[in-house]
Parts: sequence; C-alpha cells; structure tokens
Amino acid sequence: MRVPSLRGGASARSVLAVLAVAMLVSTAGCAGLLADDGGSASEAAKLDSVPANVDSLAFVDAESMLADDTLRGVLNTYYAELNESSPYYSGPTSVAEAINDTESASGVSASQFGTMTVFSNASEQADGESGSFNGALVTSSLSKAELKAAVTNQTGMEFSTETYGNATLWVPDSEFASGSVVGWLGDGTFVTGTESAAKAVVDVRAGDAPAVSGDLRETFADTRAGYVKFAMTVPQQELDAGPYASETRFATESLNSVQVVSGAFYVEDTDVGSVTNVVTNTSSAATNIMQVMQGGIAAYELASEEAAAETIDKIEVTSEGTTVTLSYENAASDIEDAIASAYNESETQSTTTATA
Repeated sequence: MRVPSLRGGASARSVLAVLAVAMLVSTAGCAGLLADDGGSASEAAKLDSVPANVDSLAFVDAESMLADDTLRGVLNTYYAELNESSPYYSGPTSVAEAINDTESASGVSASQFGTMTVFSNASEQADGESGSFNGALVTSSLSKAELKAAVTNQTGMEFSTETYGNATLWVPDSEFASGSVVGWLGDGTFVTGTESAAKAVVDVRAGDAPAVSGDLRETFADTRAGYVKFAMTVPQQELDAGPYASETRFATESLNSVQVVSGAFYVEDTDVGSVTNVVTNTSSAATNIMQVMQGGIAAYELASEEAAAETIDKIEVTSEGTTVTLSYENAASDIEDAIASAYNESETQSTTTATA
C-alpha cells in the first residue's frame, strides 16, 4: 500500500519514536528488572509456572536482546538523535550508557538477567481492585542476597520477609506499594507482582494448582518466535463507544467480535520486524477491521513527513478467514536512516518557523 504523502502536518518523529521506544522499553528499560538467535529463545517462557486463571501472557528475552548488535545499532541512533535534537534531554546517549545507569541504580549487572514471563488476569482487575492479579517470572544468575540488595537499592524501600511454601516473599512496608511483592523461588528465578499472583506461582510450582493451558497457551505457542511475544484473550463484553456510538458502527460491532490478540517483536538477520494477529469470530468482522486499519494507516501516511511516510509504508495489513494480521519489517539500516532523517526534518522546520 502506497499513498502519496503531503510531507507536512504530523511530525515524523511521532511515528519513528513509537518504533524506537518500543525497542527501548523492551531492552534497556527491562534490563534493570530482568546466545543471540534472533528471538527463537522465546520458547524458554516459564509457562509451567504460570497460574491457570490468566488471560494474557507475554515473554521478553532480555539477555538475547541486549546481545543483538542489529537492535543495539537502531537504539544507539535513536539515543544519539534524541540527545542532539533536544536541549532539554538529559538521559543516556547510548545503549551502553543506559545499561550503566541502570546498573548503578540497582547494584547488579544487566548481564545477570535472562528472561521475563509476564502474566495477568484482566477480568479480576476489572471486578476488583485495579491490578489485583498480575506478575512476572524472571530468570537470572543472581543469588538470593544479590536480589534482595538490588530490590532495596532500586526502590529505596524497606521490606518485610515472609515465607510462603518453599518461597521467600519480600513485602514492602510502604503503604504506597501495597499489594506488590518480590518472591525468591530459587536457582536465580524470582517472581514480582501482586501478592495473590506471586503466591499462585508458588502453588503451581509446588503442584498444588494447575498451570495455564488451553487456547491461550496454544495461541502463545503458535505465535512466531521473537525477543518479545504475547497472547491475550479479549473479554467478551460490549464495548462502550461513548457519545460516538451511533456514528461508529466499527467500534460497537467489529471490536466486540475480537476473540484473541497475539504478536511478536523480532530481529531476523539485519531486519527488524513485528507482527500482530487479531482473531475475530467472523470473517466479515475481520474484513471490516482490516479495512479500518488500512484506512487509518493511509491517513496517517498522507499527513506525515517523508521519513515517517516511508516507514509507515512498510506496514502491511492483511486478512485471512477470521484473522487480521498487522506486520512490519524493515532493514535496521533503513530504520536508522529514517530516525536521523525524521529528526533532521523536524529541526529544519523548527529553524524555518523561527526565522519566519
């Protein structure tokens, strides 16, 4: 799909930053909480430790991401352009600097963290207190003492120590962190999240409760490998379109047909890509969603500057049966050029406006 661009209006940085920041959050951003094979290590997700009553799963292979030179090059370009273009930016100027900052704050090396398996139950969050059931299982090479020191250094809070089954739970004394715990499970593995989720993990590992299974686990397993991958079931309830309900047939009907969403972020050779699959209950709903997505992308491309428009043009939306697939893949070097071009275009426009 190619739509002529007006090369004005929306800033190219708004599009390219989304792509770059998504990578940033999944790498350096996770390093303080968490064999380069392009993402196939995503099969290492700790699904056998995840409780059965969850409706979303996600996996981050932080160790492999941090070792990926292709991904590091894109992020370094993003950091450098951000630092050069904004006089107010005071953050890191490279991935190495971001990692060093995180290590200084936590007292441990990013290389000591491996993978993170995230899970949650949105229905429990909706029916009760917000965030009532969510957690993350993290693999690392940390000792128990190192983890406790890292948690204390990172948060600056005091923790009470409790025992639950074979696990040690650290519960923050601060009322502002009520419900959040860190549980040491042994062999460098720990769980962090709400207390109910952490205890559920301990029960599953002890054989006292079932692990996640069924359609959600199968959907996750069938999703392509990647440094990040996810799957979630969508609660079947009417979505409130607000004051525009009478005007927005798509929002009130097609969105309510969505059953499952899954996807992955990956690096293949020197290409960076992502894929999102939206599974609906009818082929007509899938077609409707595909058409709306294509229209939105075309409109965004039309109003974007050249660098952003060329990047948006790499996004493809297809429909097959009841599934809509949104995919993006581009050479890392092209992404780096687009990021640099976007910042240069924005600076040129700012200079022209100021002169005028």
